[in-house]
Amino acid sequence: MEFITREIITNDWITIVFMVCIALLASAKLINTVLFHEFAMLFNTNKYVVLNQKGNKLSTAFNAVLILAQILSISLFAYLCVDIFEWKGEPLNFILYFKIVLLYLFVFICKILVEKIISVIFSMESLIEDYLFYKISYRNFLGVILLPFNLLFVYAAKPSKIVLISIIVSLALLNLITLFSAYKRNENIILNHLFYFILYLCTLEIAPYFMLYKLII
Repeated sequence: MEFITREIITNDWITIVFMVCIALLASAKLINTVLFHEFAMLFNTNKYVVLNQKGNKLSTAFNAVLILAQILSISLFAYLCVDIFEWKGEPLNFILYFKIVLLYLFVFICKILVEKIISVIFSMESLIEDYLFYKISYRNFLGVILLPFNLLFVYAAKPSKIVLISIIVSLALLNLITLFSAYKRNENIILNHLFYFILYLCTLEIAPYFMLYKLII
């Protein structure tokens, strides 16, 4: 009788990631219950952004935990995409997920730092701060939206490539809508500095995510 080694793949670490994400969301609600309810209604009303946009709101504990939840959730979705689309340059395990988290975090921090440097150079600190809060708030919400999809795909049904592509396209459209809304609110400033705006789009809104995609696959 010939014995065949069976490889057992465990999802225990993914369960821990989900628990951390849920704990982070619960912490955000405990930090500021009213603010959390406004955040939960973000796609129905922009009250959360309008009331909290002014000032350096990104550095608050409330936003810090939401940003961390966003990074963990979106990185897990990227990890699942690596599995489904069979971009297997290395084994699918926690190490790969951790690398995706670090890569996403690196791009996230670099983008914020560069945008803040630009704001200082062009004396647009207030405008850029409001724009960053607006953009990151919606991406935090997209991270929350991805959580139930991640749960479904890990524990219930493995998604097809078509399903994942549909979700990715939908998220990209939602992201474009929020960015367009932000640009529309600052239309006069953008038109007066159109060249710099196009340069900004290419270098900070398109190139980083293209590089992130290339590095993951």
